[in-house]
Formats: sequence, structure tokens, C-alpha cells
Amino acid sequence: MIEAAGPACVAVKPQLACFERLGWPGWKALEEVCAAAREAGLLVVADGKRGDVPVSAKAYGQAMVGETDSPFGPVPGLGADAFTANPMLGADALEPLVAAAETAGAGVFALVRTSNPGAADVQDLSTPDGPVHEHLAGLVDRFSGRLAGRDTELSGMGAVVGATAPEHIARLRELMPRAMFLIPGVGAQGGRPEDLGPAFTPGRAAALIAASRSIAGADDPGSAAEELRRSVWEISG
Repeated sequence: MIEAAGPACVAVKPQLACFERLGWPGWKALEEVCAAAREAGLLVVADGKRGDVPVSAKAYGQAMVGETDSPFGPVPGLGADAFTANPMLGADALEPLVAAAETAGAGVFALVRTSNPGAADVQDLSTPDGPVHEHLAGLVDRFSGRLAGRDTELSGMGAVVGATAPEHIARLRELMPRAMFLIPGVGAQGGRPEDLGPAFTPGRAAALIAASRSIAGADDPGSAAEELRRSVWEISG
């Protein structure tokens, strides 16, 4: 898949559950996939949606982008360029993940408004100060300065914003002007590239469009990836 579709992509987003369910051979396969992605010149976004109390969140950060000290020297983690995180435990639980990314020069994509139908059950709940997903967006923006880019106003503190509810994208972009958006849901879930223009208000580097089944299941994955790349390029300018 990397060889076929990689030339039209900027990153590979391995779903960690698909590897972890296989035990240690799965983790070995994940390491090999990440190595192949880097060899192809692609970024690696580890999609594990990690989130836990601070002491455990620190360990998750070490696993995704950091290393763990041992009597035999540091043990490296996966070495991803970015990873997805669940911010529902609050700022203190997100802090160790952001700190790990800050140390490693990596990025974090926090779940804000996801692409699954059940997202509305919690993320769209009303509060006196707006829906829950807007509160999560505010949390992301609070951390933006920690992962600020060197030559851009964009931040490595990003947000997962689903393509299946495009009516929220413009408002979320207002609330997170510096965040990179990771946008799943295009293709098999029904999201359409032509609805995603507001995500790119800060520029073409402001969002990553994630597609999995629509490319992996295509008769010609390379052509499918290139077709999506052209569609995204047209609306991103």
C-alpha cells in the first residue's frame, strides 16, 4: 500500500489496534510499516487515540514518540511523527502527551469532533457555553503555543475533525486558528472533499485528509490516492 499509494500522500496513519491485537508480532509488523513509510519519505501518524490519567499518559507519550530510561540505557518507543489522543480526561491528562511531543519535535491530534455517527451522542451535547466539541477545541488552542511551528503560524497541536459533519468545520477553525486538522471520514464513511474548504483557511498545510478503506479497497490504490490528492488540492487553495 505504501509503495502503491505513497507517491500521492504525505503521511501514513497506521491504526494501532489492528497491529496490537496480534501481540508482539503485530508490534514488530507496525515497526516495519513505520520504517517503510519513512523510507518512502512519508510522515507517520500513529492512530491510537491515547488518553489516561497523567501518570499513564506519560507512559503513552514515551511509547508513541519518546523513550523510556532503563538500567541498560534508553529504550526507544515507536518514534512516530505524530499521534492521536483522547482529551476527554481533561487538560492534566493531555499535558504529558503534549510534553512528550514537545520534547520529540512531534505532533498531537486531539479528538474534537470525530467522524463516527455516535460522535453526536457526547461531542455535540449542549452546555451553557456551547457544545462539548467547542470546549475540546478551546483545550486544543490552549496548548497550541507549546507545539508552535518554527516557520509557520500553524501548530503541531492539532485536532481530529471528521469530514462527515462538515457543518462544524468553519466554527472549529475559528476556535483553533493555529491547529492542524486531521480529517477522517472521506470516502467509505461518506465525507466529501468539496465540503472541507474551511479547514484550509490558514493555508494548504493546515489539514491532512485521511482515507483508508476507499484507497486500500480500490482496484488501483495508487489511482484512488492520486484522485483524492487532486480533489483535495483543488479545494485547499
